[in-house]
Amino acid sequence: MSYGYVSLQSSFYDFRLKDMDVFFSDMKCLDIIKAVLDENGNIKNFPGITEDERWQNKMNVRLFYDVRYEACFISLDDGTFLMKWIVQPNGWYWVDEDGFGFSGDSQITLYCIIDENGNFTKKFELYSIDNTLYADEYAEM
Repeated sequence: MSYGYVSLQSSFYDFRLKDMDVFFSDMKCLDIIKAVLDENGNIKNFPGITEDERWQNKMNVRLFYDVRYEACFISLDDGTFLMKWIVQPNGWYWVDEDGFGFSGDSQITLYCIIDENGNFTKKFELYSIDNTLYADEYAEM
């Protein structure tokens, strides 16, 4: 993948990679995306995930260490980057054009902070389950 992107100009996440559902806030994110994701969306140097029963009990799909559904990269004021990673989409993800396939799955999003060199600063942690935010310090993101 060449990490090509398209401009959205319709949301906070102004850009999207052409070949993956990866959204990002500004052009500074492109280098970080290249540093942490390979061309197939696999997370390089995966830092691990903090154990947390809140999301693990709601997980209905197998956890993969890649961007299978969606990820967002946001530049933070201190030069670091926030990566929000959806590991399980809500039940509407599975619905076909005829309305069949809906499931009761909760949308589970994890997050991690990445430094300016593309290194993860800690393990992934719970960001949100459905509309409940658990990472209060990033409420506006």
